Amino acid sequence: MSQTPSSRPTIRDVAKHAGVSKSLVSLVLSDPSKVSSLRRSRVEDSIRELGYQPNLAARSLVAENRHAIGVVLGELQNPWVLEVAEVAREALRAAGFDVLFSAAAIHDGQGIGPAELQALRDLRVSGLLVVGSADDTASFEAALGETPAVFVGSGREPHANAAVVSVDEAQGFSLVIDHLVAGGNARITHISGGSGPVAALREAAYHRAMQRHGLRQQVQVVEAGPSLQAGYNAVAQLLASGARPDALACFNDLCAFGAIQALDEAGASAAVTGYDNISLSSLGRISLTSVDSDFQDLGRSGARLLLQLMRNPQGKFARQLTISPRLIARASSAGNA
Repeated sequence: MSQTPSSRPTIRDVAKHAGVSKSLVSLVLSDPSKVSSLRRSRVEDSIRELGYQPNLAARSLVAENRHAIGVVLGELQNPWVLEVAEVAREALRAAGFDVLFSAAAIHDGQGIGPAELQALRDLRVSGLLVVGSADDTASFEAALGETPAVFVGSGREPHANAAVVSVDEAQGFSLVIDHLVAGGNARITHISGGSGPVAALREAAYHRAMQRHGLRQQVQVVEAGPSLQAGYNAVAQLLASGARPDALACFNDLCAFGAIQALDEAGASAAVTGYDNISLSSLGRISLTSVDSDFQDLGRSGARLLLQLMRNPQGKFARQLTISPRLIARASSAGNA
């Protein structure tokens, strides 16, 4: 039975067609095990004949989606976020949950804002997994309410009903600077990721590593952002000023791609490193040295921690997991000659 958008069958239509109450139809949709097989069959037959499709948003107003978990994605231009989210999705589905995605806007380069959380919370999902940089703590806590949540790679701290899976940013940037110094580079410029919390952590790690190597006088930070265009613009302006750094330690891989393009167009050379080790970084024509945070481990750990939090909110388990990164050295940092 075909239906035009204006005549979509409603739950009331199904009840009338099956000769049962509207509440019984709702029970069949939400918990069919509580309905006798005979009456359940009548309702299911009517649903098929009428072509009725439940409205997820409407149903969520009256009952929690206890078998649904929301995943909020930030930094949509960064493939790393999608790689982590896909691993987490597989783990959550294997545990018997449906996964609802919300695509986040970029808020002044800081990643996810509270609106994306609120959209999924309005659907009354039983848990939230947030992948990518996050905004201020207060707005997140207000948006989350009592919903259990796990933040992956956000730069946030855990609180009452939320846990965190993060990368050891200090170790990651220490590996970068150690590698560049071992390659004979001293004038190492950091191309920053902007004003977000992860960018702040990586910039602080850059300063500490440079000081540890006695290179305090060589410290230089160029404001950029997490995108290819931001990296390109920052390095193009740096080179136009007459600066010639030995190496560029970039906030992430996309930023590093832009930096390499700017160097090529200016006919300049420098060792370049990225961060995240997205799949494009290993391509032969790019061959970018990068910090690998193991997106497989991040995704699985985020899913596992969220399931623990949902099943036992007061349980005694680690509310913050830190992943140790490793450096993948490739041709981009081989030298600046």
